Amino acid sequence: MVLATESGALLVGERADPDQIRRVREIISSEPSVEAVGDLLTMQLGVDQVLLAATIKFRPDLSVSELESSIDRIERRIRQEEPTIKRIFIEAESLRGQAPQTRVA
Repeated sequence: MVLATESGALLVGERADPDQIRRVREIISSEPSVEAVGDLLTMQLGVDQVLLAATIKFRPDLSVSELESSIDRIERRIRQEEPTIKRIFIEAESLRGQAPQTRVA
């Protein structure tokens, strides 16, 4: 009965452990280039395989190379500290709701 329940949960794609999600949020929040952490969506793909999709708001003053480096550091640290997270998708949140800035020459 337990085996059937666990197998069914994995087939449906249950969410990862809440403690693991909390630790991932702490890892992302500790990155200096991150302003805010949005949604963290997880799916248990197998016994030791988790998929993570994260929405992150980065500082607006970052260059593209700084943003890439920051994402690389976040992914590397998550993989080191949470080895069951095998697939990571990061969405860099835009500054929605802000009017575009114009330059006056």
